[in-house]
Amino acid sequence: MAKTKTKQTPTVDVLTLKYQLAELPSSQHRAGLAGLVLVVRWLQRQPEFKKKIELGAVCKLTQLDDSGATLELNQVGLEFLFDEIYAASIEEKKESKLRTKNGEIITPLREEEEGEIDFKTKQPKVDKKTGAIKKRRVYFYPATIPKGSFLADPSYDKSSDGRNGFWIKLWRDTLWSILKSKDRSRTPFYARARGEYQKDAVDVWKALTTASEKPTKLAGSFFLGVREKNAESAEFKDIERFHFLLRFWLYSATIYIPQKTKFEKNKEDKRFFEKSEFFGYAIAVPDVTSLKLFCEEFPQILKDRGIESFRSRPRDAIVDLAIESALDTMKRLKDRLVILEGEKPTQDLVAGFDVFHAIPGEDVKFRGITRIKPDFEMVDEYAKIRHNYSSPLFRKQCLLNLVNHQPWYTGFDALLCTLPYEQSIENDFFRRDVRKKLEDLIEEEKQMSETSTETAIEPMIFQLVKNYVGRKLKSKYSLEWKPEWKSLKSEELNVRPDYREYAEKKAKVAKSAFLDIRSRTEQTDFINYFSYSLCSVPQHMKPDDFVILAQALYQHTDKVRTLTLLALSANS
Repeated sequence: MAKTKTKQTPTVDVLTLKYQLAELPSSQHRAGLAGLVLVVRWLQRQPEFKKKIELGAVCKLTQLDDSGATLELNQVGLEFLFDEIYAASIEEKKESKLRTKNGEIITPLREEEEGEIDFKTKQPKVDKKTGAIKKRRVYFYPATIPKGSFLADPSYDKSSDGRNGFWIKLWRDTLWSILKSKDRSRTPFYARARGEYQKDAVDVWKALTTASEKPTKLAGSFFLGVREKNAESAEFKDIERFHFLLRFWLYSATIYIPQKTKFEKNKEDKRFFEKSEFFGYAIAVPDVTSLKLFCEEFPQILKDRGIESFRSRPRDAIVDLAIESALDTMKRLKDRLVILEGEKPTQDLVAGFDVFHAIPGEDVKFRGITRIKPDFEMVDEYAKIRHNYSSPLFRKQCLLNLVNHQPWYTGFDALLCTLPYEQSIENDFFRRDVRKKLEDLIEEEKQMSETSTETAIEPMIFQLVKNYVGRKLKSKYSLEWKPEWKSLKSEELNVRPDYREYAEKKAKVAKSAFLDIRSRTEQTDFINYFSYSLCSVPQHMKPDDFVILAQALYQHTDKVRTLTLLALSANS
């Protein structure tokens, strides 16, 4: 009787994985290759890894250039690599509420009483009636904390002590809340935190050595934006060799925290104040085009991040729009390349960024997924907006206009006409930012006038409104700016009765005109008000400028109305 022949799979002692950026199917795969390179290069400098190599482990880059990389490893080396990226520890986590499961309370490790801290003042809260420090009960539960490999290294996270820092905490929270939000996806971390053997490396080794080109299921815990099955029960799949890279892309991505700003009224003085709250995570995945150069410069970007914090988050990571995660990273990449090689295009490093705005929850939700390509002018303008303006309302609208390639003033008419005026013309930060923007435009106009014959109407309207407010103030209240005030600081000015009266009356004049214009939504009504009220005082303007302004008033009425409202805010 003939024996059945079975196919013998050749034994592989050392596996060579060759990757080219051009063959990889997505930006997450290409970022994964960059992340793999970053992790392996960092490991090669670690004493523990060197000992493993001496004992026979193989895990090394045999080739690295801008187009791709080659990794050589054996099973022991793969196990050590997985032990690094899935490293975790069990620590105590303080919580303000008792945990529950299926309606039953989970017993904490311990509980304590502690003083409540005011987030604004950083001081203990005091009971107004008794004068005693307010107390609250807190509960401690065991929590598995992922290590984060080289990202926890103080060389890359300047706020870290080697274990904990603001940036590595942000990375860990994102990993746990977005990519590994389900317990099943955290199994490799849980096992290593408990010191248990985990056979994931063995399974991956077997798949890579016997079926590296075969399809495997693709889950959202590895690839952002997908599920194992869609609504039609069709499965998402990847091949094993490419799927391997998806374990590493978060090491080369940048993470930011979008914030929402809302206005609340103070119960005591009835004034509005801005209150911000964090709104998920913005993850910028680089579409790497120059692998070697990117892996050389990305660590320096990590090192250059600030260490200041705000509500336990890195201040540099807090943004108004999710797309800022890409813009800020592009600016940092550009600055690095300027230092190295002069004005070298950012697209030499990346073809763009895929930005995911993810909201944690039972099921992770995506508020938006977008792609942005390198744009030098946009990046430079973004840096000005981010660093020059303090009002979240003004800054956010300018950013929206920037990324949508619209004029900077677009959309402000809707904001100024729908929001309470206390949030715009009576908001110190908003007024200051509008004033700075218009003053910058005036300065740009002066420089351009030497080489261009075109005249922008923004400076015209700003000067016209400024002149109107000043002359109305003088004619109605006999008040005007005093030269002696120029050398005084704002703290000194605010205690002077004469300046305070001047400031109050000036704000009153501007506010009155602001509300008048805001209520005039019809074109004819606004034109008449502009002509008979704002132009009722003498205006020193060139005849040609008068013609340009008159044409704009009739042909671009909405634009003139928006700029007039902004100019009144700046001059209030």
